[in-house]
Amino acid sequence: MWARLNAFRSLLSERGRSLWLAVKRPKLSAIMAGLFVCLSIPVLIFILLYNYYRNSQIIIATLHEEVARTSRASIENVEAMIGGVGTTLRLLAVVTAADSAFFRTEGSRDILFRVLTTAEEIDAAFVSFEDGYHRVVTRIDDDRRRSDPRIPRTANWHSSFIDDFSLGENRRRHRTFFDTWGHLVGEYAVPTTTDYRRTSGYPEAKQSRNLAVVDPQINADTGYPIINLRYPILQSSNFIGCAGASITINVLSEFLATHRASANSETIIVNPSDNKVIAASDRRKSVRAVDGRLEVAKLDNIEDENTREAHRLRRQGGEDKFLFRSPRDGQEWSASFTRFPISFGHQWEAIVLTPADDFTGELKRTNRQIGIIIVALSIAELVLIYFVTRRLSRPIEGVSRELKSVEGLAFDQRVMAPSRVREIDQLQSAAALLRNSLQSFCSFAPVDVVRGLIASGIPLHLGVERREMTILFADLENFSTHAEQSAPDALLEQMSVYFEQVTRAISEEQGTVDKFIGDGIMAFWGAPVVLADHVLRGCAGALRAVRRMQAVNDEWSGQGKPTLRIRIGLNCAEVLVGNIGSSGRFSYTAIGDGVNVAARLEGTNKTFGTSICISDSVFNAASSGIVARPLRHVQVKGRKQQFMIYELIGSTGIADPELEARPADRTLAEMTWAASALFEAGDLDGAVRSYQEILRQFPNDGVASSMIAACRAGQREPKAKAVMASANGP
Repeated sequence: MWARLNAFRSLLSERGRSLWLAVKRPKLSAIMAGLFVCLSIPVLIFILLYNYYRNSQIIIATLHEEVARTSRASIENVEAMIGGVGTTLRLLAVVTAADSAFFRTEGSRDILFRVLTTAEEIDAAFVSFEDGYHRVVTRIDDDRRRSDPRIPRTANWHSSFIDDFSLGENRRRHRTFFDTWGHLVGEYAVPTTTDYRRTSGYPEAKQSRNLAVVDPQINADTGYPIINLRYPILQSSNFIGCAGASITINVLSEFLATHRASANSETIIVNPSDNKVIAASDRRKSVRAVDGRLEVAKLDNIEDENTREAHRLRRQGGEDKFLFRSPRDGQEWSASFTRFPISFGHQWEAIVLTPADDFTGELKRTNRQIGIIIVALSIAELVLIYFVTRRLSRPIEGVSRELKSVEGLAFDQRVMAPSRVREIDQLQSAAALLRNSLQSFCSFAPVDVVRGLIASGIPLHLGVERREMTILFADLENFSTHAEQSAPDALLEQMSVYFEQVTRAISEEQGTVDKFIGDGIMAFWGAPVVLADHVLRGCAGALRAVRRMQAVNDEWSGQGKPTLRIRIGLNCAEVLVGNIGSSGRFSYTAIGDGVNVAARLEGTNKTFGTSICISDSVFNAASSGIVARPLRHVQVKGRKQQFMIYELIGSTGIADPELEARPADRTLAEMTWAASALFEAGDLDGAVRSYQEILRQFPNDGVASSMIAACRAGQREPKAKAVMASANGP
């Protein structure tokens, strides 16, 4: 018994010593396995969590961006739809006011049909008068056919009118139906007591004398919600009725359904004043059935739990953007309430509800799969490393000793017993090679960090070339006065718009903006990219810049802001272009007499009151594609000879309203050519009469005024007149 006890004690002692040695000096396999567990797995877990966190942030940011984009698109679509129909109704009201009696005849239904078909969302177009007369043109769909069995099955269009109140009890509604417009397929008349003066929108338009947009209501004919718009008809400032249109919610709902933030998101347009739903991406949720009839849904009774919950939380917290748990399944949703701009005129809101899993769900599933894969691979690698290192530990010890000597920079030649294992033998050879390489490398200086590389491998250098180009100089009229009279912030805002409009116009025509010189801009066409049509593109860029600034000025005038009148000089010539400057700093630009001429032409606009002054070289190169009128021969500073200059008015042969010359412009050009011919021939009296004729048709024409003054000056100097006549011939 004692012998067995002593043997057991001896076994425990040996196992203890082995365990102590294993802890104090663990084997290579245990160390590698432990290092893998302590380093690799935590790093992998950290990478997994960090990627999940960063990806979640990116995806959530994407969610917010998509929600914001959806809100903007929804609001812009509603504004465009309401604004477009409102503009059409304004025009209809003006036409009706001009001849209200015409809209009591059948001929007027063609005009209403045109209004109806201007937009697919318009379901009905009509005019209503104070004496009770009402005329309407509507579409016919399956809902209307079901509502009235007297409607022919083939009917697609409907026109009707209601007699005025003077007929009393004999007042009737006369209905006419067409399969294609103008082709009659049925008609009937029924008594009616309807008073359209009391329908929604009519009193509001009458009181405000402006466009009235009312909340959705159920259409009596179709049973589905519509939005009614009314615009007052004013005849000599007297209210005589309303022009109106009914907009179906279907088109707006379809737009919301096709422009979702994600596959399962929902978009709803509401009026927060009464919580009525204007439209929803799911059209069925915009209405609810009550006692067998449909009515417009509200946020607190809409048939959608998530919408009701978001509405409740919004009222409690007052926040416009937040996350919440769906009462339906507990999933996380994003809610966004975006108000329509004040300029819209109605306090509507766009609500976008988006399930977070639409964006993060796939990420969560992927991370779970990656986690499982990492755990499985870690276990497999741990087992593999343990068994492999057990076999490789002994030969590697020799390599370890060799490396220790290298670490101490002791390069004594040692011979290691070669291993029979190919990989270990290669490792031994690599260790010897490392020793020899390190010994050789220590004889050299350390390698410095490479400072940088140029991708092309070709350094930039100074140099220019001659090239035929079109040069543009733009400047603002009376800018110094404008700058003195404007607040810095307002001036900066207007100048930013000016630079944006002009540079964009130049870029669209493949021009190169060289530099900004105060309020001036220098640009050119034909460099660095060669353009065969650089003259025409220069003309187009100048026209776009001027006409866009005219549109901006019209908008500023309506806002009571000062306007900025642009003046442009355009010249075509051979100039030097390239990298110009010093060896330390240079820029890509153009220089030469042609550049100076373009700058002088810009200033010449002041004399003639013109916007775009072009040289004879530009006119000669592009005359077949532009409309221009002659000014006179001038001599610019730096040139001895005079040359003819022209005002660029528009382009020809291009179906672009921004470039094409208007009929009035063509008339002005033709008249100016005739007057200029007399002036150049020395017939100053005839030229005066021709320019005066221009002023009668175009009273504000600065060219005619300037040239009349020039003719008067010539008439006061007979000698100069005689010299001019002899110079130009009989």
